[in-house]
Amino acid sequence: MKARFQIGAIFLGVTLVAGCTNQVEEDQVDNTTEESEDTFETSYPLERSDALGRDVIIEEEPKSIVSLIPSNTEIIYALDADEGLVGRSEFDDYPTEVLDVESIGGMEFDVEKIIELEPDLILAHQSGAAQAEHAFEQLDQAGYPVFIVEDAQTIEAVYETIEEIGELLNKQAIAQEVVEEMASQFQELAEITQKEQDDQRTVWIEISAQPIFVAGTQTFLDELLSVGYAKNAADDQEGWVELSEEIGITYDPDVIISTYDGSELIKDRPAWDRVKAVEEDRVFDIDANLVSRPGPRLAEGAWQLAELVYPEDFE
Repeated sequence: MKARFQIGAIFLGVTLVAGCTNQVEEDQVDNTTEESEDTFETSYPLERSDALGRDVIIEEEPKSIVSLIPSNTEIIYALDADEGLVGRSEFDDYPTEVLDVESIGGMEFDVEKIIELEPDLILAHQSGAAQAEHAFEQLDQAGYPVFIVEDAQTIEAVYETIEEIGELLNKQAIAQEVVEEMASQFQELAEITQKEQDDQRTVWIEISAQPIFVAGTQTFLDELLSVGYAKNAADDQEGWVELSEEIGITYDPDVIISTYDGSELIKDRPAWDRVKAVEEDRVFDIDANLVSRPGPRLAEGAWQLAELVYPEDFE
Protein backbone atom coordinates (compact mmCIF):
# COMPACT_ATOMS: atom_id res chain seq x y z
CA MET A 1 0.00 0.00 0.00
CA LYS A 2 1.32 3.39 -0.90
CA ALA A 3 2.28 5.60 2.01
CA ARG A 4 0.54 8.95 2.01
CA PHE A 5 1.39 11.89 4.17
CA GLN A 6 -0.37 15.09 5.12
CA ILE A 7 1.20 18.22 3.70
CA GLY A 8 -1.45 20.50 5.23
CA ALA A 9 -3.17 23.63 3.93
CA ILE A 10 -1.86 23.99 0.40
CA PHE A 11 -1.63 27.75 0.42
CA LEU A 12 -5.17 29.05 0.54
CA GLY A 13 -4.01 32.61 0.81
CA VAL A 14 -3.70 32.68 4.57
CA THR A 15 -0.20 34.16 4.65
CA LEU A 16 0.61 37.03 6.96
CA VAL A 17 2.34 40.17 5.74
CA ALA A 18 4.52 42.34 7.92
CA GLY A 19 3.81 46.04 7.61
CA CYS A 20 1.87 48.03 5.01
CA THR A 21 2.18 51.57 3.68
CA ASN A 22 0.04 53.76 1.45
CA GLN A 23 2.81 54.12 -1.06
CA VAL A 24 5.16 51.75 -2.82
CA GLU A 25 8.42 51.84 -0.93
CA GLU A 26 11.63 51.97 -2.86
CA ASP A 27 12.66 48.50 -1.73
CA GLN A 28 9.42 47.11 -3.20
CA VAL A 29 9.43 48.85 -6.55
CA ASP A 30 13.16 48.54 -7.23
CA ASN A 31 14.38 45.27 -5.85
CA THR A 32 16.98 44.83 -8.58
CA THR A 33 20.25 43.47 -7.28
CA GLU A 34 23.33 45.64 -7.36
CA GLU A 35 25.20 42.93 -9.21
CA SER A 36 26.39 43.11 -12.77
CA GLU A 37 23.86 42.81 -15.54
CA ASP A 38 25.98 40.02 -16.98
CA THR A 39 24.37 36.61 -16.78
CA PHE A 40 25.86 34.18 -14.29
CA GLU A 41 25.43 30.52 -13.57
CA THR A 42 24.97 28.44 -10.46
CA SER A 43 27.99 26.43 -9.47
CA TYR A 44 27.12 22.85 -8.53
CA PRO A 45 27.18 21.05 -6.21
CA LEU A 46 25.20 23.79 -4.47
CA GLU A 47 24.62 23.81 -0.72
CA ARG A 48 21.93 26.11 0.67
CA SER A 49 19.92 26.35 3.89
CA ASP A 50 16.16 26.15 3.42
CA ALA A 51 13.33 27.79 5.40
CA LEU A 52 13.84 25.38 8.32
CA GLY A 53 17.59 25.85 8.41
CA ARG A 54 18.23 22.44 6.85
CA ASP A 55 21.38 22.25 4.74
CA VAL A 56 20.33 20.96 1.34
CA ILE A 57 22.89 19.85 -1.25
CA ILE A 58 21.96 19.86 -4.95
CA GLU A 59 24.62 17.87 -6.76
CA GLU A 60 23.96 19.19 -10.27
CA GLU A 61 21.56 21.40 -12.19
CA PRO A 62 18.08 19.91 -11.65
CA LYS A 63 16.66 18.38 -14.80
CA SER A 64 13.58 16.92 -13.10
CA ILE A 65 11.57 18.79 -10.45
CA VAL A 66 8.58 18.02 -8.26
CA SER A 67 6.64 20.98 -6.84
CA LEU A 68 4.39 20.48 -3.83
CA ILE A 69 2.55 23.82 -3.88
CA PRO A 70 0.97 26.04 -6.59
CA SER A 71 3.07 29.14 -5.85
CA ASN A 72 6.34 27.26 -6.40
CA THR A 73 4.93 25.80 -9.61
CA GLU A 74 3.99 29.23 -10.95
CA ILE A 75 7.50 30.46 -10.22
CA ILE A 76 8.97 27.47 -12.07
CA TYR A 77 6.94 28.39 -15.15
CA ALA A 78 7.86 32.07 -14.87
CA LEU A 79 11.53 31.02 -14.84
CA ASP A 80 11.11 28.95 -18.02
CA ALA A 81 12.10 25.85 -16.05
CA ASP A 82 8.85 23.96 -16.66
CA GLU A 83 10.44 21.48 -19.08
CA GLY A 84 11.89 19.83 -15.99
CA LEU A 85 8.63 19.73 -14.03
CA VAL A 86 7.68 16.06 -13.63
CA GLY A 87 5.31 16.30 -10.65
CA ARG A 88 2.92 18.86 -9.16
CA SER A 89 0.19 19.17 -6.55
CA GLU A 90 -3.41 18.57 -7.60
CA PHE A 91 -4.17 22.19 -6.72
CA ASP A 92 -1.85 23.53 -9.44
CA ASP A 93 -3.99 25.17 -12.12
CA TYR A 94 -1.83 27.87 -13.69
CA PRO A 95 -0.73 27.98 -16.39
CA THR A 96 -3.22 25.53 -17.85
CA GLU A 97 -0.54 23.30 -19.37
CA VAL A 98 0.46 22.32 -15.84
CA LEU A 99 -2.57 20.03 -15.83
CA ASP A 100 -0.63 17.74 -18.17
CA VAL A 101 2.00 17.19 -15.49
CA GLU A 102 1.73 14.17 -13.19
CA SER A 103 -0.15 14.94 -9.95
CA ILE A 104 1.42 13.66 -6.75
CA GLY A 105 -1.58 14.47 -4.55
CA GLY A 106 -3.26 17.38 -2.86
CA MET A 107 -3.73 17.80 0.88
CA GLU A 108 -1.87 14.50 0.98
CA PHE A 109 1.03 13.69 -1.30
CA ASP A 110 2.18 10.28 -2.42
CA VAL A 111 5.77 9.64 -1.39
CA GLU A 112 6.08 6.50 -3.47
CA LYS A 113 4.86 8.29 -6.60
CA ILE A 114 7.43 11.04 -6.06
CA ILE A 115 10.20 8.45 -5.76
CA GLU A 116 8.97 6.82 -8.98
CA LEU A 117 9.41 10.17 -10.75
CA GLU A 118 13.09 10.24 -9.67
CA PRO A 119 13.31 14.03 -9.26
CA ASP A 120 16.61 15.85 -8.92
CA LEU A 121 14.88 18.38 -6.66
CA ILE A 122 11.65 18.56 -4.66
CA LEU A 123 10.39 22.09 -3.92
CA ALA A 124 8.25 22.11 -0.79
CA HIS A 125 6.83 24.97 1.28
CA GLN A 126 7.19 26.07 4.87
CA SER A 127 3.40 26.25 5.36
CA GLY A 128 3.13 22.45 5.13
CA ALA A 129 6.50 21.42 6.50
CA ALA A 130 5.42 20.43 10.01
CA GLN A 131 2.80 17.96 8.78
CA ALA A 132 5.13 16.44 6.21
CA GLU A 133 8.32 16.20 8.28
CA HIS A 134 8.45 12.39 8.28
CA ALA A 135 7.74 12.24 4.54
CA PHE A 136 10.55 14.71 3.84
CA GLU A 137 12.92 12.59 5.90
CA GLN A 138 11.97 9.54 3.81
CA LEU A 139 12.64 11.41 0.59
CA ASP A 140 15.97 12.75 1.87
CA GLN A 141 17.04 9.27 2.94
CA ALA A 142 16.07 7.92 -0.46
CA GLY A 143 18.45 10.43 -2.03
CA TYR A 144 15.92 12.96 -3.31
CA PRO A 145 16.75 16.45 -1.98
CA VAL A 146 13.83 18.41 -0.52
CA PHE A 147 14.19 22.20 -0.38
CA ILE A 148 11.58 23.93 1.80
CA VAL A 149 10.79 27.41 0.49
CA GLU A 150 10.09 30.13 3.05
CA ASP A 151 6.48 31.19 3.63
CA ALA A 152 6.84 34.65 2.07
CA GLN A 153 5.06 37.28 4.14
CA THR A 154 5.63 40.40 2.04
CA ILE A 155 6.06 41.40 -1.59
CA GLU A 156 9.75 41.87 -0.83
CA ALA A 157 9.93 38.30 0.48
CA VAL A 158 8.26 37.05 -2.71
CA TYR A 159 11.05 38.71 -4.71
CA GLU A 160 13.59 36.88 -2.57
CA THR A 161 11.77 33.56 -3.08
CA ILE A 162 11.81 33.99 -6.86
CA GLU A 163 15.53 34.78 -6.80
CA GLU A 164 16.24 31.84 -4.48
CA ILE A 165 14.43 29.34 -6.71
CA GLY A 166 16.17 30.94 -9.68
CA GLU A 167 19.53 30.12 -8.12
CA LEU A 168 18.55 26.54 -7.31
CA LEU A 169 17.45 25.95 -10.91
CA ASN A 170 20.28 27.90 -12.54
CA LYS A 171 17.84 30.55 -13.77
CA GLN A 172 19.22 33.61 -11.96
CA ALA A 173 19.10 35.97 -14.92
CA ILE A 174 15.47 35.16 -15.69
CA ALA A 175 14.60 35.43 -11.98
CA GLN A 176 16.03 38.93 -11.89
CA GLU A 177 13.99 39.86 -14.96
CA VAL A 178 10.80 38.52 -13.33
CA VAL A 179 11.43 40.52 -10.16
CA GLU A 180 12.19 43.69 -12.12
CA GLU A 181 9.02 43.28 -14.17
CA MET A 182 6.92 42.82 -11.03
CA ALA A 183 8.49 45.87 -9.42
CA SER A 184 7.86 47.88 -12.58
CA GLN A 185 4.18 46.86 -12.60
CA PHE A 186 3.74 47.88 -8.96
CA GLN A 187 5.44 51.22 -9.65
CA GLU A 188 3.28 51.92 -12.70
CA LEU A 189 0.14 51.05 -10.74
CA ALA A 190 1.10 53.39 -7.90
CA GLU A 191 1.64 56.23 -10.35
CA ILE A 192 -1.83 55.70 -11.85
CA THR A 193 -3.75 55.47 -8.58
CA GLN A 194 -1.73 57.84 -6.37
CA LYS A 195 -4.11 59.75 -4.10
CA GLU A 196 -4.12 61.82 -0.97
CA GLN A 197 -5.21 60.02 2.19
CA ASP A 198 -8.66 61.65 2.25
CA ASP A 199 -9.36 60.63 -1.35
CA GLN A 200 -8.62 56.94 -0.89
CA ARG A 201 -11.56 54.54 -0.91
CA THR A 202 -12.13 52.00 1.84
CA VAL A 203 -12.30 48.37 0.75
CA TRP A 204 -13.78 45.37 2.56
CA ILE A 205 -12.19 42.14 1.30
CA GLU A 206 -14.15 39.05 2.24
CA ILE A 207 -12.61 35.61 1.87
CA SER A 208 -15.41 33.50 3.38
CA ALA A 209 -19.17 33.87 3.87
CA GLN A 210 -20.16 31.34 6.54
CA PRO A 211 -18.65 32.42 8.81
CA ILE A 212 -17.62 35.80 7.44
CA PHE A 213 -13.84 36.17 7.31
CA VAL A 214 -12.17 39.35 6.12
CA ALA A 215 -8.60 40.43 5.44
CA GLY A 216 -7.23 42.73 8.11
CA THR A 217 -3.76 44.23 8.29
CA GLN A 218 -0.64 42.09 7.87
CA THR A 219 -2.06 40.13 4.95
CA PHE A 220 -1.08 40.08 1.28
CA LEU A 221 -4.45 41.60 0.43
CA ASP A 222 -3.85 44.55 2.73
CA GLU A 223 -0.45 45.19 1.19
CA LEU A 224 -1.82 44.94 -2.35
CA LEU A 225 -4.55 47.45 -1.50
CA SER A 226 -1.89 49.78 -0.14
CA VAL A 227 0.14 49.57 -3.34
CA GLY A 228 -2.93 50.82 -5.23
CA TYR A 229 -3.63 53.63 -2.74
CA ALA A 230 -6.76 52.08 -1.26
CA LYS A 231 -7.57 51.73 2.43
CA ASN A 232 -8.42 48.46 4.10
CA ALA A 233 -11.84 48.97 5.70
CA ALA A 234 -10.87 46.42 8.35
CA ASP A 235 -7.61 48.14 9.25
CA ASP A 236 -8.51 47.88 12.94
CA GLN A 237 -8.19 44.09 12.64
CA GLU A 238 -5.06 41.99 12.19
CA GLY A 239 -4.73 38.94 10.00
CA TRP A 240 -7.78 36.95 8.88
CA VAL A 241 -10.69 37.90 11.13
CA GLU A 242 -14.16 36.47 11.70
CA LEU A 243 -16.86 39.16 11.96
CA SER A 244 -20.64 39.04 12.15
CA GLU A 245 -22.99 40.51 9.53
CA GLU A 246 -24.10 43.11 12.07
CA ILE A 247 -20.54 44.23 12.77
CA GLY A 248 -19.74 44.21 9.05
CA ILE A 249 -22.43 46.81 8.40
CA THR A 250 -20.72 49.26 10.75
CA TYR A 251 -17.60 49.37 8.58
CA ASP A 252 -19.68 50.83 5.70
CA PRO A 253 -16.95 50.38 3.03
CA ASP A 254 -16.87 52.18 -0.30
CA VAL A 255 -16.09 48.92 -2.10
CA ILE A 256 -16.60 45.25 -1.23
CA ILE A 257 -14.52 42.53 -2.92
CA SER A 258 -15.10 38.81 -2.54
CA THR A 259 -12.41 36.21 -3.19
CA TYR A 260 -14.92 33.32 -3.30
CA ASP A 261 -17.46 34.45 -5.93
CA GLY A 262 -19.76 35.71 -3.20
CA SER A 263 -20.74 39.14 -4.52
CA GLU A 264 -24.40 38.27 -5.09
CA LEU A 265 -24.65 36.59 -1.69
CA ILE A 266 -23.19 39.69 -0.04
CA LYS A 267 -25.64 42.00 -1.79
CA ASP A 268 -28.56 39.83 -0.68
CA ARG A 269 -27.74 40.00 3.04
CA PRO A 270 -30.50 41.52 5.17
CA ALA A 271 -29.82 45.17 6.02
CA TRP A 272 -26.68 45.32 3.86
CA ASP A 273 -28.57 47.44 1.35
CA ARG A 274 -27.62 50.33 3.65
CA VAL A 275 -23.91 49.72 3.14
CA LYS A 276 -22.38 52.28 0.79
CA ALA A 277 -20.73 49.69 -1.47
CA VAL A 278 -24.05 47.89 -1.97
CA GLU A 279 -25.98 51.13 -2.49
CA GLU A 280 -23.52 52.23 -5.18
CA ASP A 281 -23.25 48.76 -6.76
CA ARG A 282 -19.57 48.39 -5.95
CA VAL A 283 -19.51 44.75 -4.88
CA PHE A 284 -17.15 42.60 -6.94
CA ASP A 285 -15.43 39.22 -7.18
CA ILE A 286 -11.73 38.57 -7.77
CA ASP A 287 -9.71 35.40 -8.37
CA ALA A 288 -8.27 34.46 -4.97
CA ASN A 289 -5.20 32.89 -6.56
CA LEU A 290 -4.09 36.24 -7.97
CA VAL A 291 -4.00 37.92 -4.59
CA SER A 292 -2.89 35.11 -2.30
CA ARG A 293 -0.27 32.96 -4.00
CA PRO A 294 3.23 34.33 -3.29
CA GLY A 295 4.45 34.38 -6.86
CA PRO A 296 4.78 36.41 -10.06
CA ARG A 297 1.03 37.00 -10.50
CA LEU A 298 0.73 39.17 -7.38
CA ALA A 299 1.36 42.23 -9.54
CA GLU A 300 -1.54 41.23 -11.78
CA GLY A 301 -3.66 40.79 -8.66
CA ALA A 302 -2.80 44.27 -7.44
CA TRP A 303 -3.82 45.72 -10.81
CA GLN A 304 -7.16 43.91 -10.79
CA LEU A 305 -7.86 45.09 -7.25
CA ALA A 306 -7.08 48.68 -8.21
CA GLU A 307 -9.26 48.51 -11.33
CA LEU A 308 -12.21 47.38 -9.20
CA VAL A 309 -11.62 50.11 -6.61
CA TYR A 310 -10.80 52.98 -9.01
CA PRO A 311 -12.27 52.07 -12.41
CA GLU A 312 -12.25 55.72 -13.45
CA ASP A 313 -8.44 55.77 -13.28
CA PHE A 314 -8.22 53.08 -15.96
CA GLU A 315 -10.73 54.38 -18.51
